[in-house]
Amino acid sequence: MSSVLERPVATVATETELLVIWQQPTTRAMIPVGVLGFDGETYTFAYLPNAADIAEFRPLLGFRDFTQSYTSDELFPLFRERVLDPTRPDFSRVIDELSLDPVSATPWEQLVRSGGGSEGDTLQVIPFPRESDGGWACTALVAGMRYLSKKSVRTAAGVVQAYADGEIEDVLRRLAPGQELKIVSEVGNDYNSDAQLLFTDKDELIGYVPDWIAKLMAPGLTAGASGRAIVERVNGAAAGWHLRVLVNLQLDEAFDGVRDRIVATTQSY
Repeated sequence: MSSVLERPVATVATETELLVIWQQPTTRAMIPVGVLGFDGETYTFAYLPNAADIAEFRPLLGFRDFTQSYTSDELFPLFRERVLDPTRPDFSRVIDELSLDPVSATPWEQLVRSGGGSEGDTLQVIPFPRESDGGWACTALVAGMRYLSKKSVRTAAGVVQAYADGEIEDVLRRLAPGQELKIVSEVGNDYNSDAQLLFTDKDELIGYVPDWIAKLMAPGLTAGASGRAIVERVNGAAAGWHLRVLVNLQLDEAFDGVRDRIVATTQSY
């Protein structure tokens, strides 16, 4: 049994759209290429404008036409293969670590919570940002945690040294659902100039905001909007780094224009 902080299974937000993100092989940039939708009965997929013009990008398997809107009564095979097989011995454990009910979790809910990616994968999905009181929000798994013992990071306040062996586990053991984390911009990140880090109120580093969400949040944060992350779930080491901490990211920036920002950024690649 995995080591998990005991709490009720979280209610799954009713996201109806997931942003499909592709990693460019040369630059390793995470680029949005399409939108996967589900209204409770029908699945849809459509490419974002200008996806066909992105360098090195080729049509996804099963979606050859960049101009077509695809529909299906079942989850498309490309995304279905990214959902955990219920017959796997670790199915219940992994679903629980996503803060879902192993008995009732649907394939769509799994994609919403897990991102549908795996180690070395070039494709993932994230919940499309949703409007919230005073701004917009997005649920995501904390990224980059496995690197915290291998590299130091720099913020405007100075350098944060890499964790010694075992230190990050001590920090995670003190983390609890409902706890608020600070969003702090990283300085000098050559891979992602918009990289943002998550810290506790005691300035303990937890990890990164996923790259693409960081790019969405950066303009608002630069303009003075306030951002924060609320811990929803903390899992033990058996979950693997990519499933350790689930957070709800919030920004008090007007929701209008977020979709346009996604399209505009895609057109820049």
